[in-house]
Amino acid sequence: MKHKIYTGNKQNKVELTPSLRALAKKVIIAALDDAELEIPVEISLTFTDNEGIRELNKEYRNKDVPTDVLSFPMFENGEIEYDDESDEPCALGDIVISLEKAKSQAEEYGHSIDREVGFLCVHSVLHLLGYDHETSKDDEEYMNETCEYILDSLGLKRNTASEKTSDEAEKIDEKDMKTAFISIVGRPNVGKSTLLNAIIGEKVAAVSKKPQTTRGKITGILTLGNEQYVFIDTPGLHKPKNKLGEYMVNAAKSSVPDADAIVLVVEATENITPADKEIIENLKKFRLPAVLVINKTDVSKKDRLLITIDKYSKMFDFKAVIPASALTGENVNEIIPELRQFLKDEKWFFPSDMITDQTARQMASEIIREKLLRLLDDEIPHGTAVTIEDYVEKPNIVEIRAEIYCEKEAHKKIIIGKNGATLKKAATYAREDIEKITGKKVYLNLWVKVKENWRDSELNLSRLGFKKED
Repeated sequence: MKHKIYTGNKQNKVELTPSLRALAKKVIIAALDDAELEIPVEISLTFTDNEGIRELNKEYRNKDVPTDVLSFPMFENGEIEYDDESDEPCALGDIVISLEKAKSQAEEYGHSIDREVGFLCVHSVLHLLGYDHETSKDDEEYMNETCEYILDSLGLKRNTASEKTSDEAEKIDEKDMKTAFISIVGRPNVGKSTLLNAIIGEKVAAVSKKPQTTRGKITGILTLGNEQYVFIDTPGLHKPKNKLGEYMVNAAKSSVPDADAIVLVVEATENITPADKEIIENLKKFRLPAVLVINKTDVSKKDRLLITIDKYSKMFDFKAVIPASALTGENVNEIIPELRQFLKDEKWFFPSDMITDQTARQMASEIIREKLLRLLDDEIPHGTAVTIEDYVEKPNIVEIRAEIYCEKEAHKKIIIGKNGATLKKAATYAREDIEKITGKKVYLNLWVKVKENWRDSELNLSRLGFKKED
């Protein structure tokens, strides 16, 4: 089920890292999944400071105090009214958290700000669903038990040696750190990037309905307690038609031997594809453990799903088989518990507040290209590349100048569109996503240039960032 979580930051007392923002969204989704709602919902989460939440308490509760959290449900007693004719999620309510208060409480209780924010998120979701610990002892007991269960399942356990704030991650003893490198592989368009984004809780990879959206290896990082999972999202395996295609296939294949484990993403199908057979043969060759994720269960028939499980299980001894929907979030939370068996006693490779190794420039480039994929016809997007020529970050704004390369003059006209309409749409959609990542206003200036047959030129591929690995 596809729930929507919107986050906003109206404070500057405590740094809201991408990792903490992603964690909050992930916890809210887990709480909604635990409630087994039969409808999609949307929740707005706003981070403020003590003064901001004090003003809200004065306005809505007639109390002049800075509490840690406030919940504003749309429905009384959790009796949700939903229009079945609408495809849009039902607005469940708003959550406001004082990040300043959360940090001080985390220090007081001796656990992480991640855990404190996670607790407040679950607690608030339950309030939105109609539970009230102030009026019912049964509700209080249920809310406390549910908070502990969900936080434990996400690795945010109480009173463990790994419980440190994100700012204090370097104080975790190296002997307590655990790391796993996981490669996500599969054919084009099976939803690998969508799955990575769902696991991380934030957008780190470009997504579209068109195949071959991912062109290089993209790293997503998830740190839970003392555990760090480093995910490598790879291009889909396909028969290359040009040097860019060869680069993409090589990037996918090279990620397999270096991983601690593999997540093979497939769709429910009656036959195992040649590309998946090749992946499985490599798993056998390198003796790598793997988890099979059968994606897109929201559109799969049950009998075909059972056939897929049977055929793949006969071909390889997967450590787990998880039917899931990366789009709706169904069973995505079941993946991390299965991947824990692959953790090694190794020092983390990345800081705990990182969610990707991509630079802001790289993410901006991928976001722009993603919007082109969504707006253009099938063939043209695969002949486009985006480079960030200027990226200037100022206190309140980010100024970006990007160049879009295509292979034909006719394609350039299509990308620009009548009176520049298509290019303006791409810029608007891209700017919205980049602003979410940077937390700042973005000025985006796009230019379109023609570079004929760049996909078959090693020199041009190298200049555009597609460099062969040594």
